[in-house]
Amino acid sequence: MTEFDIGEFFIHGDAREVDGEFQAVIIMRAKPPLTTVTTHQVEKDRWFKTVDAAAIAAKEAAVALKAAVDCGALNS
Repeated sequence: MTEFDIGEFFIHGDAREVDGEFQAVIIMRAKPPLTTVTTHQVEKDRWFKTVDAAAIAAKEAAVALKAAVDCGALNS
């Protein structure tokens, strides 16, 4: 698993199973000393038939999020 540093969080893409189908999700882990971990679905109402397909989509989304942050997406 590759985690990306995006400021106050570390993120990585993963898959989550819900009722036999899979979601692509981004896991956000707050940097220490906080221990909060949150999960965010990559695309609302998009489901995958295999865990591998969901994991690939999630990893691609995490890379895209990291690139956007590096380009200043969070700067106002």
